[in-house]
Amino acid sequence: MATNYRGTIGILTGGGDVPGLNPAIRAVTIRALREGYQVIGLRRGWKGITETVREKDYDNHENYIYLSEEIVNRAGRTGRTFLLTSRTTPSAMKASEVPPQLQEKYPNEV
Repeated sequence: MATNYRGTIGILTGGGDVPGLNPAIRAVTIRALREGYQVIGLRRGWKGITETVREKDYDNHENYIYLSEEIVNRAGRTGRTFLLTSRTTPSAMKASEVPPQLQEKYPNEV
């Protein structure tokens, strides 16, 4: 696996399970990796992003996973999205509920 990536791509599933999510995640991941990108699967949809804690020693493993061809090939045989999903609606969040790291990154959006 390369250490100098062209960039990073995050994959998020939200709204509920539908057929074809895992094959779509697999296809995007494999293509991105072969093009030189790092791919991160964002677990639990928007809920995972909004519950991520931006502290060096905090364990956020429930909120993301680095994807590899091995992981997506194995996950492609499961019946539901392996990244999980949520029905969190980020646009319905109150400004006070938006995590600090997102407020810093997107100050005009809050």
